[in-house]
Amino acid sequence: MITEEAPSSDDVPIVLSGFISDEKLFESEIRASGRDFQYYLRLGRSFDYPTAKEMAEIAIELGNIPALQALAQLQPIATSEAISTQDGVHLIAKSAREGNVAGPLLFFQLRNQIRGQYRQTFRQLARATIVHSALRITGRGLRPEKIKQVPFHPGLDEFDLDNTLEETLLKPDYVNYSDIIGIERVARKKIGTIILDTSGSMAGPKLLTAATAAAVAAYHLRHDKYALIAFNTVASTIKAMDQYTTIDQIVDTILDTEPAGYTNISDALETAYIQFKRAHRHESWAILITDGIANRGEPPEPYARKYHNLHVLQTPGTHPQGEETCKNIAQLGRGRYIKVNSYTEVPRALIRLLRRT
Repeated sequence: MITEEAPSSDDVPIVLSGFISDEKLFESEIRASGRDFQYYLRLGRSFDYPTAKEMAEIAIELGNIPALQALAQLQPIATSEAISTQDGVHLIAKSAREGNVAGPLLFFQLRNQIRGQYRQTFRQLARATIVHSALRITGRGLRPEKIKQVPFHPGLDEFDLDNTLEETLLKPDYVNYSDIIGIERVARKKIGTIILDTSGSMAGPKLLTAATAAAVAAYHLRHDKYALIAFNTVASTIKAMDQYTTIDQIVDTILDTEPAGYTNISDALETAYIQFKRAHRHESWAILITDGIANRGEPPEPYARKYHNLHVLQTPGTHPQGEETCKNIAQLGRGRYIKVNSYTEVPRALIRLLRRT
C-alpha cells in the first residue's frame, strides 16, 4: 500500500513510501498541476524518447504548459512529435488568446524540430501573441508635441493670448477671427534607429523579449521614420529607414533568427549609423538594446562617438564588463543609460524611453 506525505516545500518532490516509477510520479504531478518549469525539469531528466512523448501527450491533454516546456528542453524531438497534432495546436491557440507567452516560448524551443504545416501554424500563433502583447504594452502612447501658430478658426481649442493681445492693441474696438493667433498641437514626427542584440546570450526567453521589443518599437513608430537593426556575430538590417515593413513581417524575421554565439556591437553601431545618417536631423536618435558583452569585432566605443542621442538599454548580465561597456557607449553617444533587472522589463522600459525621445 502506498501512502503519501505532505511536501515541506514546493521545490521538493512528493515523498512516497513504497515504490513508484518516475513516469507515474511525473504523470501524477502533471495531473495535480501547480508546479513550475524547473520542478518538472528535475523530475523528468531520466526520460527516454517514448516516455517523454507519452508524458508530453498527457501534458497537452491536461493543458499543463510548464510540464510541456520542461519536456521540450529534455526531449525536443519527442515533444515536437507530441505537439504536432490538432490537440497541440488547440492548446497553444488557447494560450495565445489568453495572452500567455508560453506559446512563443515553446516555438523558440522546438522550431528546429517542428516541420511542415505545424511549424507555420505555431509561428503564426507565436507572432499573434507577441503582437498582442506589444499592443497592450504600447497602448495609445504619449507622443511629444510640436506647437504651431495658425490663423484662428472655429473648432480650434487654443489660441496664443499674449501674441493676440500684442497684435490687436492698436486695432479698433472689435476683433475678428483673422486677428486671433491660434495654436495647433501636432504630434512631432520621430526619426530613430533601434539596435537589437540577438546573439547566443539572447537565446530562448531572451529572444522572445527581443521580438516583443521589436514589435513595441514598430507599433509605437508606425507613423514615423525608423530603422531596425539586429546583430549577433554580424549585423543585419531588418528594416531600413525609408522602407515600409509591417509589424507582422518584423516579428516573423525575429522569430526566424537563429541566435549566434557572439556579440559584435561595433558592427551593429557601424551598420546602424548608415541608417542614422539618412535622418539628416539633429533630433534623430538611436537605442541600443544589449547586455554589453562585446566578444567579437573591434571595441565599440569609437563607433559610439559618431552618434548624438545614442541611448543604451542594458539587459541583465552578470559580468561587470557589460555594464561598463554600456555606460561608456551611452556617455560617448551623448545619450541615456538605462538598466533593467529582468528581461520581462525590457519592452516597457523601451516604450518609456521611446516616449521621451
